[in-house]
Amino acid sequence: MNITVVNEQELVKKIVEYIDKNEITIAVKKLRQQAANFCELPPTWLLNTADALENDDWSILSEGFINKDFIGKNGYFLIIAPYKINRQSQPLVTLSAIYGKMHENFQPSIEQLEHLTREKFGKLGQPVPRNHSFTEIASCGNVSGETGEAFIVPHRWCFPNSVSGAVLNNTSEQRRRFLGSSRECIQKIFEYETANLLLDPLEDKINGERYRHADTQVHEAGHASGLGFDFKLKQKLFQNYAYAGVEEWRSDSLGFEFAACTLPAQEAGKLVAVNFCIRFGLDAHRLGGIEKDVDVYASLLSLEHLFQNDAIYITKNGQLALRNLSYPGLLQAVELHRAQALCLTRRELNLKSPTGLFSLYRIDIHPSTQSIFQGLVIEPCQGIWAQLQ
Repeated sequence: MNITVVNEQELVKKIVEYIDKNEITIAVKKLRQQAANFCELPPTWLLNTADALENDDWSILSEGFINKDFIGKNGYFLIIAPYKINRQSQPLVTLSAIYGKMHENFQPSIEQLEHLTREKFGKLGQPVPRNHSFTEIASCGNVSGETGEAFIVPHRWCFPNSVSGAVLNNTSEQRRRFLGSSRECIQKIFEYETANLLLDPLEDKINGERYRHADTQVHEAGHASGLGFDFKLKQKLFQNYAYAGVEEWRSDSLGFEFAACTLPAQEAGKLVAVNFCIRFGLDAHRLGGIEKDVDVYASLLSLEHLFQNDAIYITKNGQLALRNLSYPGLLQAVELHRAQALCLTRRELNLKSPTGLFSLYRIDIHPSTQSIFQGLVIEPCQGIWAQLQ
C-alpha cells in the first residue's frame, strides 16, 4: 500500500470520527477538501454527500447509490447517511458511516442465480441483488460494532429508492463476531461433533470468506424469487416480525436450493453450515426474542423444519445433534426447508391479491419446538452476548 493511500485512509477515518461526534460542519468541509484531491474515493459522490449533510436532504444520494457510483476504481468506498435498524420491534435511525474496500466478486454468478430462479418459478420477481463483501476500515452509527449491522441491507438507508441499491456484507465484523460469541454459542447448543461440522467452514482460513459470501449471495437470490422483496416492501407486506421472519426463512431455504443446484453436495452443505452458525449462533439471541425479532423467528422456523425432517435430535446431555454428520448429510437435513420454500414461493406467485400473503405466510410451529428453542438454544447462551448486534 503506497503512502498516498495510507494518508487518504487516515483523512477519511477522521471524517468518520467527525460524523460519530456529530461535528457535521467539519465533516462537510473535510469531504469537500478530499473531493478536490486526487483520491481513491469518487469526487462527485463526496461532494454530493457533503451537500446532503449540509442540507439534510438525502435524495441527492439516491441515484449514485443505486448506480454504485460510491465505489472508487480500486474498490474503496465511503457512505454517510441515516441508517435504520429494528431492535425489539422498534425502529432506530442514526446518522451512520461506513468506510471500506470491496473484495473481488465470488461465485455463484448473478446470471446463474437469475437463470435458476426463472427455471424454477417461470419468472424473476426482481433482479438478484449483488452482494458486495468488503473489509471495513472505519465505521460509526448503526453500521458499526456489536450494536450495529454487519450485513447492511439497502432499504434501511434513509433516502428515496435505496431498496434498489447495493447489499453490503462487512466481512471484518462478521469474522469478529464469529470468532467471539457466535462460535461459543454453537459449541454450547450443539454436541461436539455437530458443532465442529458446523464451525469448520467458517474456520477455514483459505475458503471461509468465500463460503460466507456465497451464503449471503444465494440468500439474496431467495429474496428476489417469487413476488420479490422490493415489491413486498413497497406493498407493506411485512407488517409484523412474523411475516418478515417467514420471508427470511424462505430466502434461507431457497438459498439452500440454489446452492444444491450450483455446487457439489459437499460444498453446498458447507453453505448450510455457515447459515446455521449465523442463525443459531447469532440471530437466535437477538434481544427482541421469539415474539418480537425477525431473525429470531427465522431461526425458530429453521429448527422446526429440522425436527419435522427428523434431521436432528436431542442428546442425553441436552444438546442438539445432527443425525448425518457430513456435509452432503447436512444438505439432506434441509430437504424439507427447500421443498416447503419452493411450494410457498410458487403459491405466492399464484395469489390473486398481494394481501393473500398474510394468510400464506403463517407457518405452524409445534409448541415443543418453541420450548426446545428457548431451553436448548437461547438459555445456554444467555450472558454470552452482553449487547447483541
